[in-house]
Amino acid sequence: MSLNSYPQSDYSLKETWGQWLTEVGDKAGGWDWWATLTFRDRTADEIARGWTKPGWKYTQGAWDTFLEQIEASKGMFGTVPWVRGREYQHWRGVPHFHALIGGVRDLRRMDWVDWWFEHYGIARILPYDRQLGAGYYICKYTVKEFGDIQFSQGLTKD
Repeated sequence: MSLNSYPQSDYSLKETWGQWLTEVGDKAGGWDWWATLTFRDRTADEIARGWTKPGWKYTQGAWDTFLEQIEASKGMFGTVPWVRGREYQHWRGVPHFHALIGGVRDLRRMDWVDWWFEHYGIARILPYDRQLGAGYYICKYTVKEFGDIQFSQGLTKD
């Protein structure tokens, strides 16, 4: 479904959110990556212990660890700006993430695709395309029925 096929109120909301997120990203030095991070199904051992699906708490811990590792690789903790939407995959019964991340243009993104795969599941990390705008990437997910959006500490438009 294209953005233009949404009812006008939904389109306006996404457009406003997108413009605001673009400005926030610009203030922080610009977005560098667009990431979609999913979680693999649990192993037989994990299922035997009673854990069948990654839940909200587990996925939050995975996100925190991912960012800590990125910041550690740069030797600068708490400095990578990001905005992250969490969406629930109803067909799988698990959450996954969509994120814009800045301050990482000096890192090789495929290293982080591999890191995520080793630890959690499938990642798609692409260069941020400013022509598409932040709204294209994040807003379509955060206005859905069961979305969650979070921002890095200190990320403000002012």
